[in-house]
Amino acid sequence: MKTSVIFDELLANLKVGQTASTVALRRDEIAKALNNDFRSKEACTDYKLMVGSFGLHTAIKGVSDLDMIFVLPPGIRSNYDSDTGPRRMLERVRDVLKARYPNTAVRVDQCVVRVQFMSNAFKFEVQPAFENADGTFDYPDTKAEAWKVTKPRAEIAETKACNDRTSTNMRHLARMARAWKNANGVNTGGLLIDTLVHNFFAQTDDYNSAGTGSFDLMSRDFFEFLKDEPEQDHYLALGSRQRVNVKTRFQSKAKKAYNRCLEAIEHEGMSAANLEVARGLREIGAAGRDRGVQVIPGHRAVHRGPVPS
Repeated sequence: MKTSVIFDELLANLKVGQTASTVALRRDEIAKALNNDFRSKEACTDYKLMVGSFGLHTAIKGVSDLDMIFVLPPGIRSNYDSDTGPRRMLERVRDVLKARYPNTAVRVDQCVVRVQFMSNAFKFEVQPAFENADGTFDYPDTKAEAWKVTKPRAEIAETKACNDRTSTNMRHLARMARAWKNANGVNTGGLLIDTLVHNFFAQTDDYNSAGTGSFDLMSRDFFEFLKDEPEQDHYLALGSRQRVNVKTRFQSKAKKAYNRCLEAIEHEGMSAANLEVARGLREIGAAGRDRGVQVIPGHRAVHRGPVPS
């Protein structure tokens, strides 16, 4: 099997797919409930912004954690300026959503209100925020008893710019890296993955116009980049340049993935090349166990049955 075919199948299997419509429905329901309370507008789905992997379009099939900013009306800002303001705001949002979803777990968690939908295992983290003139947002933090600044629009813009510059390869690689992270127990946040992918493309233009036939080489070089990264406790997020903490080291697992890529590429052209490449892809996209694709040494990638969405 050609390398391009293997990666085309992998990327197709990583797509969020029909889940996106369910996410959009939940998102709009939340926005309607909050707009009815904060603006007395019925059936209004405006004043929202999806952030995180879904907002950056780097999410993969099986995504369950959704991050959403609800933009608050500026006229009420002074009502929440005190030390108790952040908690009162989050409790107000919690109460509105509890009323909308009486049989769903809804709770305040420091900077967000978590809504855990059991029917489809989605967890929405809703962050009420005031938008500033420069496009940044002030969000409530109950631990600090203050409002802090976040810059998701800058992250969204930089992701798009990098993706456009690399002929959509930025998002392709970010999705594959997420699948590798999930399948190999790499305890790394999604924003850090996107930032590392962005940093990789910032130091090379070798793959700015590469097709999937070169994705084996791109994956090899990406994991080489990861394994050689110096140990540090944080990175600066793409676009926003805000601090993103490193939860655990990822270099050793990246080294294993790099060696698998070398092995796969070394066997290219042999009669069993497709099998070896597939074996190497286990490190890249072994969405295998968790995302509905099974990669078996000695066999091509096959479906195990319906992919959960």
